[in-house]
Amino acid sequence: MSPTDWDEVPDGARSGEWVEVPETGWDMLAAWAAGTENVRKLPVDDTGREVRVTIETDGVTRTRMEPFTAQDRQAVDEGIEDYLRDAGAPVPPRGFVWLMRLPPGVASEEQLSREINRGIAEAAPGAVHPADIVPVMEDILDRLYGRD
Repeated sequence: MSPTDWDEVPDGARSGEWVEVPETGWDMLAAWAAGTENVRKLPVDDTGREVRVTIETDGVTRTRMEPFTAQDRQAVDEGIEDYLRDAGAPVPPRGFVWLMRLPPGVASEEQLSREINRGIAEAAPGAVHPADIVPVMEDILDRLYGRD
C-alpha cells in the first residue's frame, strides 16, 4: 500500500473511470488511501455554484439557494483538513477538485462508498474517530485495487 502523495498527483479529467471525490474528510481519506496512481486533480472552480439554505421560523420551513462563497470554500477546506489531521494523514493542497479512479469491478462512486462503508462496519463496528478508521480504510482500498 502506498498512500497518496498529494504533491505528486497529476492533472486529470472527468470520465467514466474517474469520479469526483465528494468534499468531505471521509471521502478524502479514501482518496488518500487509494494511492497516487488512483488519484487525479483539477483546478477548483466554484463559479456559479450554489448552496441550499433552509431556515425554520415559527414552524415554517423555507429553503432558498444562495451563491457558494469564499467563506463556504474555506469551511469545506478546513473541515477536510481537520478530519485528515485527526486521522494522521497528510492534507492535500487547496485549490483542487480531486478525482479517484474506480477500482476494478466497481461501477460508480455510490458503489465504491457502499463497499467502503460495508468494510468499515464489518472490520471496525462503531468506529467513528478518523484515527480508528485509517487502517481499515487502507485495507479496504488495498483489497479493492487488488494490492493485497
